[in-house]
Amino acid sequence: MYGISLDIRPTGGLTFRRMPSAILHISTYPFLPPTTMSGWLRRLLMLSAGHYPETDVKKPDYFALPPEYYVLGAYPAPDPQRSYQVHTTHRQGVRAFNHNAFSRIVRYPDLKEVYQLHTWEYLIVDCLRGYVLHEDAQALELLRQVANYGCKLGKEGFAYLESVSEVRPLERIKARAAPAALAGALDLVGHPSTLYTLYRYQFKPARKGIADLNQPVPSAIEGFVPVRAGWPAEDKIELEYWTDGQMYLPASLMELFYG
Repeated sequence: MYGISLDIRPTGGLTFRRMPSAILHISTYPFLPPTTMSGWLRRLLMLSAGHYPETDVKKPDYFALPPEYYVLGAYPAPDPQRSYQVHTTHRQGVRAFNHNAFSRIVRYPDLKEVYQLHTWEYLIVDCLRGYVLHEDAQALELLRQVANYGCKLGKEGFAYLESVSEVRPLERIKARAAPAALAGALDLVGHPSTLYTLYRYQFKPARKGIADLNQPVPSAIEGFVPVRAGWPAEDKIELEYWTDGQMYLPASLMELFYG
């Protein structure tokens, strides 16, 4: 197995909407979820070739890295559990989903506009460090080509890929270490932890590989499946890790999202 680490630099507050969610309180994950990161990296690859497809409201196409890329998410650096703040503020918005008054060149009153007050969370973080694994070292070299590219990230926010590490060989070992990424919920049984409900991609069984990830060819995704992962309260925990001796990535997270 091979792996890379990626430093992602936000240009402002970010919102990665937690699911399930409330309507009047928009909460955020305190990290970049694996599925969101996979889609973001795929869009950077397409953007490097001059493509940036629009997102349809109904039946949108999905663009993500193939499941052979084990995208494990990105976390506040240097300490994934402490190097961030979540800012909560009040926002007032129009209740109707088909509202377009704010986009008009000429504004005029609309008696049908109904406003509602809700709260919104922003993740304030200086840098996110992400991880991608693959069985083929050359496949990871492709991601090193989109350093310094950036685009919209999550429900709200923008970030660019500041740097990508060299491709490193990883080995699977059992060790007591500080995890650099989330661990599967079953690994955390018996340990005080903070758990999150996340969603992984459900790829179509008869999927065909995408020959050129730089081209706007939709991914063979048919839906999402809920999974549970989290952080242990203790700084170090004994788990099965993929590691190069410096970063320790729980093997259960990869198995949780990619089987």
